[in-house]
Amino acid sequence: MKLSIVSDEISLDFREAISHGISWEIRDFELRNLITGRVPYITKEELDQVYEVKNEFEINISAISPGLFNISLQQEEQLKHELEEKIYESFRFADNIGTRDVIISSFRRYPKEPEHNYIQVLHILRRMATLAEKYGFQLLIQNQANYWCDTAENMAKLLENINSGSLLASWNPGNAYAAGEIPYPYGFLTIRNFIHTMHVKDARKVNGSSVEWATIGNGEIDWMGQFQALMHGVDLKYITIETSIEPLIENSKINVDQIYTILKDYSLDENDIIR
Repeated sequence: MKLSIVSDEISLDFREAISHGISWEIRDFELRNLITGRVPYITKEELDQVYEVKNEFEINISAISPGLFNISLQQEEQLKHELEEKIYESFRFADNIGTRDVIISSFRRYPKEPEHNYIQVLHILRRMATLAEKYGFQLLIQNQANYWCDTAENMAKLLENINSGSLLASWNPGNAYAAGEIPYPYGFLTIRNFIHTMHVKDARKVNGSSVEWATIGNGEIDWMGQFQALMHGVDLKYITIETSIEPLIENSKINVDQIYTILKDYSLDENDIIR
């Protein structure tokens, strides 16, 4: 497995993000938001700058996160655009930037949404998995609170129903916690057979109910247990840092350091993390 970070969790300025990341011994970056927009919809000038930085520093792009299906089924015009145009534009962007991994969402649930809409979600995502297989891409669905895949349990159910190697999980314990699940061990044990990558951020409850993000080790997720489990039997491609707390540069550096500290403190083989 390799350690990666979402570039905009350091800076929207790609060159600045990569400069910091490399100083932390990270050479793999997920692309999501840049100065001029969210991929694939950035200006040609900024795309040229991304190519320039990528080649100059000889970095890898671990995945792109274009925000596909980060909508509800009620948004019919946007859904039509995403099915007919954005999915293909995302594949082209991923191919040109040098990755096969594309992170997607599972549709935001709207108030009083009927449960039978799950069938439509299945139908759409099964079509997308077939398309990804045809063109040689790996779709990674992320769990998010208030989406159809909010918890590991619901994400595993959907992935079992679709049953495609071209649609796997981008496991996010922080988001599972925000959805009311205990990420480790319960969530992890449910989703472990589908995990391709894992996004890392910590979380804790404030005032007994609302959730706020935290640096790793300052929240309530059992990251020590989670990392130990990952080192034994899970074929994980990337651990990707998704800090989510300002100031981003300082807190992302804290998270990088904390990951290596966890590995060292629990006598895990740091060579399993390719720097």
